[in-house]
Amino acid sequence: MRAVLLFFPHGVGHLLGIDVHDMEDLGDRAGYAPGRTRATAAGDRYLRLDRDLAPGMCVTIEPGFYQIPRILARPSEVGELEGALNRSELGRFADVRGIRIEDDVLVTDNGAEVLSAAVPKTVADVQDAMLA
Repeated sequence: MRAVLLFFPHGVGHLLGIDVHDMEDLGDRAGYAPGRTRATAAGDRYLRLDRDLAPGMCVTIEPGFYQIPRILARPSEVGELEGALNRSELGRFADVRGIRIEDDVLVTDNGAEVLSAAVPKTVADVQDAMLA
């Protein structure tokens, strides 16, 4: 589980909309519900969203793999995983900071609607779209 937090530190997604995206300069006002505070433990401190979702909200769902140099350089973040990391192999892909598949999802009264469902996600589908 700790390795997941090392390479996927920010959580599954964030709120989406004109007044909530890219508001890091304003602290946690957009992503955290009133009374909730950011964790300080490695692995939880970078979560971008801690709110109960309600109908009408839009969120991103973006699982992926991220190499964040600042995190990988800190012994306090890497901890006991250092011996398991293949730094040479990670170095081969140092110019690739992240790989993800992202969907934008509208929370509805009965569940959710994936607004980006038609966006190609498989290699073959992306290649086909590029040739079209």
